[in-house]
Amino acid sequence: MNKVKSKQSHDLAKKMIIEGESFDSIMEATNLRLKDLKRIQQNEIDPHF
Repeated sequence: MNKVKSKQSHDLAKKMIIEGESFDSIMEATNLRLKDLKRIQQNEIDPHF
């Protein structure tokens, strides 16, 4: 169950980053660390642009 919740948080964070939300609001909504958010942005979003 923890993996599913983690995957949902990851997907939500990715969506919010693409929409332009601030890292602070994403961290509150998903309980992910800033380090995790930057990794999502660097590895999954930036290569597509």
